[in-house]
Amino acid sequence: QKNVCLTSWRIKVMDGNTAICVEGKRKDMKDLSWHSNTIVERIAHNQVKTSSGSIYLLQGNIDSTSMRKEG
Repeated sequence: QKNVCLTSWRIKVMDGNTAICVEGKRKDMKDLSWHSNTIVERIAHNQVKTSSGSIYLLQGNIDSTSMRKEG
């Protein structure tokens, strides 16, 4: 089971408002833009688990500016 660390992250709605994922920049891949599979569980205030079993560590604050642009 791998941990993925995202910075400049935000929540993204998918599947016609039935699921959410997170997207952001991966620290381990030179800030490559990345998005997760469907989030199934919140483990901690800054950690979520996806349907594929990956753990995402959300570093820093949510990117509220880009989320506001998308509504």
